[in-house]
Amino acid sequence: PASCSPDRIFKVVFVGNSGVGKSSFIHRFCYDRFLAELNATIGIDYQVKSLMVDNTQVALQLWDTAGQERFRSITKQYFRRADGILVMYDVTAECSFVAVRNWMSSIQEGIEDGAVVFLLGNKLDAVQRETRNVPTVEGERLAKEYKAVFYECSAMTGYNIMEPMLHMARSVNR
Repeated sequence: PASCSPDRIFKVVFVGNSGVGKSSFIHRFCYDRFLAELNATIGIDYQVKSLMVDNTQVALQLWDTAGQERFRSITKQYFRRADGILVMYDVTAECSFVAVRNWMSSIQEGIEDGAVVFLLGNKLDAVQRETRNVPTVEGERLAKEYKAVFYECSAMTGYNIMEPMLHMARSVNR
């Protein structure tokens, strides 16, 4: 029925190193489930999630990109006409945080004006089992430097999954 069709459709691209939890985050957001055994994304994957945001039916096209270096050139093409970009790192893996600067410069080359950028530190659940190698203040500082919105989350537990996505939907819907 026509009543189910969205008022607005937005393209949201997820980037970050391989293994930081982009696919897990998207799966948690779309299906409210955590899959422990997700294979590495090859090239690009795609999901659509509809949300009611401030009385507007919004569809988010979620583009899940491969984190491996060999897919970087493919990934850049997906920044074009993106309404929002989520850059993700793993709070227990400093190398994934260090790589954020490279992701941010790729984004800045490819995005169009008006696109919103979010920085997400994922795997907060792992902090109990492993060492946290990226303090929250470091994530906040880097986000501020790139004028990005900052969140920490856990795709595994579902913590802070809906909040950044609603924030993203509201930001791109303006």
